[in-house]
Amino acid sequence: MKASLRQPTAMLDLGPSFPTCVAERRPLQFRHRLPTHPGLSQESIAVLAEELGEESVTCEAAEKPLVFAQGAPDPEHAKQAADTIRNLAANSSWLTLLNVEKHPAYRQLIDEWVDDTARCVGIDPSGLRRRMGFIFASSPHSVTGAHFDIEHSLLLQLRGHRTLSFGTFPDDETREREVRRYWNGSFGKLTIMPTHSFDMSVGPGDGVYIPPYRPHWLRNGDETSLSLTITFFNRDNDVESFAQAFNERLRKLGLHPRHEGESAFRDHTKAGIMRGYGAVRRRFHPAKPVAR
Repeated sequence: MKASLRQPTAMLDLGPSFPTCVAERRPLQFRHRLPTHPGLSQESIAVLAEELGEESVTCEAAEKPLVFAQGAPDPEHAKQAADTIRNLAANSSWLTLLNVEKHPAYRQLIDEWVDDTARCVGIDPSGLRRRMGFIFASSPHSVTGAHFDIEHSLLLQLRGHRTLSFGTFPDDETREREVRRYWNGSFGKLTIMPTHSFDMSVGPGDGVYIPPYRPHWLRNGDETSLSLTITFFNRDNDVESFAQAFNERLRKLGLHPRHEGESAFRDHTKAGIMRGYGAVRRRFHPAKPVAR
């Protein structure tokens, strides 16, 4: 893989309504110019899988129920990820390349795209932190089960057509239970089907902003699908996620902390403690890929 894959900036056209959608956590569809990028072709993605190694690849069944909360990754397919990606049209596979920002060239691309996009819509790029990238490669008719993510996400379709469906939690109690499950290893996979809200059709060059904690799921059409998702935190969900993680640690000790969102002061204090803990942990333990 070449050390640099730089191309002209302004590759994502999110439009002036993007800051409002982020603030209000509303999905937004937009256009981008990434399908022809040399670093995002099917062969380039296969090579990237080889360079990242099997620990940065997860595999699941391609065709599965929309509620697939207990599915475990397939380690054997991860070892053959590059060949699997090259033959997606025929092998009924669903793969994720985790944390592609660990590759220097892709780290540079993600930072350039996020920085340029933020400046274009009037957002301070420094406020978009903890940036990560995930590439999803899946065979025709594959299903991405119902789940949510805790980050702000930009789904960028590169190849193939999919239907992206959004839903809502039926009630606050269900949302709280699923968020707590997230911090105990569910990675956002839901145990119940959300209440369906609406669908979006996405093809090459389509992008969608997916807000944090918004349930969604995807179905492939008759073609192989390749997509890149760029995630980031801003100040609001940065504090939110750290406070939730802190609360869950206290619950494991038998304590009963106040819920995240009840006290801004307590949430910021908890977030500060978790940031300090994370800094110490990173110093002594290498980071592992983040599962999706």
